[in-house]
Amino acid sequence: MGPTIEGAVTAAPTQPCAVPAGSSAGTAPVPASGSGRRSGRALGGVSQRDRLVAAMGELVATAGVSAVGVHHVCQRAGISRRTFYELYRDRDACFADALQEAYGRLVTHVDQAVAGAGDVWEDRAVATAQALVAVLHADRVLAQLCVVSATGGSREAVRLRHAAMAQILKGLAGPPASASAGEPVLAGALGGVWELVYRRLTAEPETPVSELVDAAVYVLLAPFVGPQQAAARARDLEAAAVVGVPRALGAPAELGDGTMMTELAGQTLQYLSARPGSANVEIARAVDVRHESQMSRHLVRLERAGLVKRRKEGRTNAWRLTARGEEAAQALYGAPAHKNAAGGSASRGDA
Repeated sequence: MGPTIEGAVTAAPTQPCAVPAGSSAGTAPVPASGSGRRSGRALGGVSQRDRLVAAMGELVATAGVSAVGVHHVCQRAGISRRTFYELYRDRDACFADALQEAYGRLVTHVDQAVAGAGDVWEDRAVATAQALVAVLHADRVLAQLCVVSATGGSREAVRLRHAAMAQILKGLAGPPASASAGEPVLAGALGGVWELVYRRLTAEPETPVSELVDAAVYVLLAPFVGPQQAAARARDLEAAAVVGVPRALGAPAELGDGTMMTELAGQTLQYLSARPGSANVEIARAVDVRHESQMSRHLVRLERAGLVKRRKEGRTNAWRLTARGEEAAQALYGAPAHKNAAGGSASRGDA
């Protein structure tokens, strides 16, 4: 039996992709480059729409779209239902935004890889296969959204998938002429790479997607350069490089044991890194969580994950990072937790 939505909401975050939002109607085309992020109302430049879309992506990737309701998304994002309905007409509109942003990030990464591969078609095809495998390996939420959740989905999900595939195919234009291989075969070869990843994610989820890079290169090349040349190019490859995959705001950061960091959690850790000993209300104001109960649940989840700890100062909680939380903050933002002159972590009221 797969994970329940309750587990996905209440457990420590299991994954990330931060998918900034596009159109609330979910009908805009997949961005060809960049995220198309709209300016937000949240402090620090992260909008409530961004947080809702990131939460939607995380929950759908964990439990499936049919198991996710508006209340789950609001709880995960730390945002009220009233605010949700000010931004989206329903759950499906928010999900469409999550898909649109995920496909936009995927296409952007592939486009960048192809742009650096030169003019030789075979090199561009290899770069396409490597980039697809790399980004789908590096971001498990994006992989679930683009490859699994969109399959057999709504008409809008299918449209977004077709739009993304069409943009990737533009980078593969002009394959070697062949009596048996033309544009339809090229689309079929790209679909074959997609199927390789789909099978891995659904049938062997514990096995790294990165191991598919040689098979992906072979599938994409063989109809055009022949099986021998395709096999030779595949043999020459190392494992798919996942370093350098662009991480948009809210994208996952792995903590080393499979636990993944959400965008809201990352903001909280960054704030506490600089301001240890902060109270609930101070943290909530900084990360733009409007309701005290939602902030409390969020901090308790981080506490259960071993990332933060609290000390009572009268009736007020004073929160600070644990050693694990400090490591996570440094990995996310490249800056160690704020230190006092004596070399210890500064904290109001902490020994």
